[in-house]
Amino acid sequence: MKNKKTWVYAGLVTTAAIGMVLTGCAKEEKTTSTSTSSPSAAATPAAKGKVSITVYDRAKIPAEEGNFEKNRWVDYMNKNGPVDLTIVPVPRDKTIDKLNVLFASGSAPDIIVDYNAPDRSTWYESKQLMPLNDMIDKYSTVYKQQLEKYPVLKKLGTRADGKIYDIGAVRQGDINWMLWVRTDWLKKLNLEAPKTAEDMLKIAKAFVEQDPDGNGKKDTYGMALGGFLNWKVADYMFGVPYNTNYQDQNSAFSVSWKNMQAATAFKKQLFDGGLVDKDFLTDQNGDKAKRDFINGKLGFYMTQRSEAQGVFESLRKNDPNAQVTPIALPSTPNGQFSPAINTPFTMAGVVNAKAKDPKAVMQYIDFLNTEKTVKTLRWGTEGEHYKPNANGCPVPTDAAKNTAERSWNADYSILVSEESMMKCDPVLDLLDANNATQMEYKKLVEAARKIYLNPSNPMPGSVIDLSLPSLPSELNTIVASVNFDDELKKSVVTGNYSADSVITNIQGTWTKAGGDKVDEFYNNWYKQNKTNAVSIKDVYDLLVQQQKQAGK
Repeated sequence: MKNKKTWVYAGLVTTAAIGMVLTGCAKEEKTTSTSTSSPSAAATPAAKGKVSITVYDRAKIPAEEGNFEKNRWVDYMNKNGPVDLTIVPVPRDKTIDKLNVLFASGSAPDIIVDYNAPDRSTWYESKQLMPLNDMIDKYSTVYKQQLEKYPVLKKLGTRADGKIYDIGAVRQGDINWMLWVRTDWLKKLNLEAPKTAEDMLKIAKAFVEQDPDGNGKKDTYGMALGGFLNWKVADYMFGVPYNTNYQDQNSAFSVSWKNMQAATAFKKQLFDGGLVDKDFLTDQNGDKAKRDFINGKLGFYMTQRSEAQGVFESLRKNDPNAQVTPIALPSTPNGQFSPAINTPFTMAGVVNAKAKDPKAVMQYIDFLNTEKTVKTLRWGTEGEHYKPNANGCPVPTDAAKNTAERSWNADYSILVSEESMMKCDPVLDLLDANNATQMEYKKLVEAARKIYLNPSNPMPGSVIDLSLPSLPSELNTIVASVNFDDELKKSVVTGNYSADSVITNIQGTWTKAGGDKVDEFYNNWYKQNKTNAVSIKDVYDLLVQQQKQAGK
């Protein structure tokens, strides 16, 4: 998640996948023919507990489906679940403001769902969260088994006092970003995909100067710097971590200044060489870069999987002969890395310290993670929204019906795990086998997975940002007082402002603001917690485990 208050967290888009966990079905009790039981003698069902929980309000529910408090999926959970459930909608764009008001007024719900780790850390530090160890031990079966099978969730959920506070979920790890190149342009110019950063510069120059689209005009770009994704290509190539600029460097956990300098120098070469749009600073959200690629004016392009299919289909509509392929990030003197992936776990839930019924809370978490519940929330109702194929995976029966009735319900299943769904592919299973363009896109995704989910070329960094401790308020103030992104961009577009100079300047600004105290805090934490933190290696180990479980 992008934390706008700090420069330490650079931001992850993420369009997070949510999943499920398989549990055993309870054996049905049968009454023998000699039983004397009668309806009047049956035990009175135990009263349900009451649980309240937040859900992101994205204002996407069709009016005819109700609202976030009451709709077909909330009705399903109340009818089939072990608790009486109350939904508390929280505007997605004002999450922290709304939740802080609820906490301050003493009316925060029992379970708070919030992807933003700093928010949850703030509530932990202010003693507003309930430790989960006792309720898991006493009342859980499903979630307890999940923690035992996936120790990484316990690592991520455990706070400084040694107790578990955060609720996690296993999800299907997958690619997130893909770097595409126009392979038809490579073929026309008799070039091969780049292996090194120097290769990429040479190819980008050829894309600009040698008329790869054959229109007789010098109107193509080699690469893009507009938008967050394209700006980060060089950062990944030179080993700058995605979410935090801190990583293990010669056993010291420190800011990746040298990596940042190398990435900035590469961006300056692109800009000074005329290989990118000179007006990239005005393309803050990357829409211009996307249009350039779709319109056949861009040779290299970084796309996010959530929108990649639409981008590819638009490109092919404009030019049926256009050919692209995902490529590995070129190697640099700092190593070879991959761009961001969707990690095979997520942490998003905490429990209010004032929750009145911990047993009911745990019963609800277990209910969410039973196979029937997760299939219903993720796929809809069998026969109505989908039909299982030969592998038991969903085939939507009516796209319009699914869009209207279940396309907006993912936020109800943020705290569920995907273990029982590993054999199914949430991306490729939905493609039309009779659509040639979609089948070509399928090959792109399969190729990208082989490249980017490879432990030999991992994401840059040492530990994932979810493992980092929350900063004390005085250090947070220091971090919030500086923002180096604008200065780095200024260096790229200013001819006499070298990468060495800009790094020296921002280091000075950082030190003057008290950044050495932040550095000391993180380094001391790393020395004491290196073995317990969730590392980048842990991420890829779990990916491999999932692939084996799914038979892939």
